[in-house]
Amino acid sequence: MFDSVAIGDMVVRPCGDDMKTQAKPSASALPNEDPASPVGPSRALVGDLLNFFYPIHYRIGMELETVMCQGRISRKHAAILWLIHSRAAADGWVRRKEIETRLITWFESSNSNISKLLRELSKPPLSLVKQVENPDSGREKVVRLTKAGEAFVDGMVEASIDYLSGQLSHVTEDEMRWGVDFFALSFRTSVREARLKGKVPHLPPPPGDIEGTNARSDPAKAKA
Repeated sequence: MFDSVAIGDMVVRPCGDDMKTQAKPSASALPNEDPASPVGPSRALVGDLLNFFYPIHYRIGMELETVMCQGRISRKHAAILWLIHSRAAADGWVRRKEIETRLITWFESSNSNISKLLRELSKPPLSLVKQVENPDSGREKVVRLTKAGEAFVDGMVEASIDYLSGQLSHVTEDEMRWGVDFFALSFRTSVREARLKGKVPHLPPPPGDIEGTNARSDPAKAKA
């Protein structure tokens, strides 16, 4: 559904909340790099990044969730569908316990509330998921998307891409590619671990610089 992302000598392929990495054909090593012992950014620069948290979380994030719900389901419903879509095994099933664990963390939901949400998703008029007893353990249930659920999630993805394309229409392809690499390196567990093990070299410099953007955290720019 999403394209793989190349970072240095690794190919990063989306896989649920994490990403799988595999080696690309070898290229010449980058000089004077020791990605296994990176020097982290300054606290001031991390503070600049923190300034984007609330705008992204509460404006972009909330608007994106509304788009994904397509006027038919709640935010919690959408989270369940996305969890099943992203975390399911090759046969399409995911343990209900995993859904419960994540929703309790994200929304402070109770098990009874999650049971209600799953019932709503599994019955008409939605009928987007199916849950049955785990054949390997009669004491737990497993859940998967129905055909209608798969189609709904496809619609969630397309609507989200349309929304983000509008938000990012002023960004170039190179800038977007660098940004995707940055977020993968920063927040994907497997990519972060690969960097710490020296398997992912430093990103190249970004394709451009916005004058005055980092004046607060970069004294040289502040004096310019």
